[in-house]
Amino acid sequence: MHTDEFFKQLPVLQTFDEVCKLNNYQKIPDDWYVIVADVVNSTEAIQSGKYKAVNFVGVSVIAGILNIAKNEELPYMFGGDGASLCIPPNLLDRSKLVLANTRNICLHQFSLSLRTGIIPVKLILEDGHNLLIAKHKISEFCTQASFMGGGMEYADTLLKHNDQRIEDIPSIKGEYYDADYEGLECRWDCIPSPHGETISLIVKATHQEVNNQNHFYSEVLSQIKDIYGEDNTCRPLTATGLSLTMKSSNLKLEAGLKTDKKSNIDYLFFLNKIRLQSIIGWFLMKIKLNLSGIKWGDYKADLIKNTDFKKFDGILRMVISGDSKQRIKLENYLESNYKQKNCVYGIHYSDSAYITCLINNRAGNHFHFIDCADGGYAIAALQLKSKLKESR
Repeated sequence: MHTDEFFKQLPVLQTFDEVCKLNNYQKIPDDWYVIVADVVNSTEAIQSGKYKAVNFVGVSVIAGILNIAKNEELPYMFGGDGASLCIPPNLLDRSKLVLANTRNICLHQFSLSLRTGIIPVKLILEDGHNLLIAKHKISEFCTQASFMGGGMEYADTLLKHNDQRIEDIPSIKGEYYDADYEGLECRWDCIPSPHGETISLIVKATHQEVNNQNHFYSEVLSQIKDIYGEDNTCRPLTATGLSLTMKSSNLKLEAGLKTDKKSNIDYLFFLNKIRLQSIIGWFLMKIKLNLSGIKWGDYKADLIKNTDFKKFDGILRMVISGDSKQRIKLENYLESNYKQKNCVYGIHYSDSAYITCLINNRAGNHFHFIDCADGGYAIAALQLKSKLKESR
């Protein structure tokens, strides 16, 4: 098997619970690379009201890289204020251009500084870390990557410490590289919690042995299920809560990204174009029309299934809905395990969720990145880091 096809050929796990089992993972080829990107000073940006832009910037990295990959499947992970992907060597040079372009646009359009890096998998392995990967089914249309071995977390550490061995990503000067962000959309209002609260949860096991870590993660998933119920009960989205936005303040993220370096007239034309598309989409969903192979009456139900509301990259990350009593019960459970040195964790809660979308086609193959509103994963990560520092 050519390594470019590695991820595409991986067997698909049928349930999320299976991501906690080491024997379901395979080593990623050592000629691949890990891309890491995060928004610098994201906490300050979120506090100034830019949490939607912070989320959007993270997904823009994923969209730009996937669009140069074309039909190749790539593993990726959205982190709230950033993203990470794994790429084969044939995408390396073009990925550098996409990252440089995305970095320029984010600074110009959103006044956000994006830190980016490309780390050879071989370097991660030579430094004594493993990088294992699996993929699991989330719906009949979509699969999602999971990671194990600590390699993805280590790649993020190398980036934040400006390790000199990271692949250089030059700034684009002279000729402007026009990266493709087709499919990246941001056209939904914040989605109110079905049960009063939506939480962004991050849990990191602190056991040294991988088997002990995985056993603990299985226990956490079981406890969450006991507290919050099955997926259909605790999902943070409902069809009645999904409402397409017509607000320029929301649509301007997509318009700004896709018309950067163009005139104000182009920007306004595109802004009104996607507003019109939202109106048409609302109407088609309302009358449940079947058109050009798209069952518009099923679109919201497919969207709800095609979300990354729970994921695993060696650290458990979830966005779920419940009430305050359930959250307090979960916090008590995690705090008890924190005091027993089994884990560190972070929780941020709000009354709504926010999604950023990647549309391959609207007939089912559309994927949606979800976070709790008002900072979500980024704020939860701060709490986790604080607990990690306290536990040392």
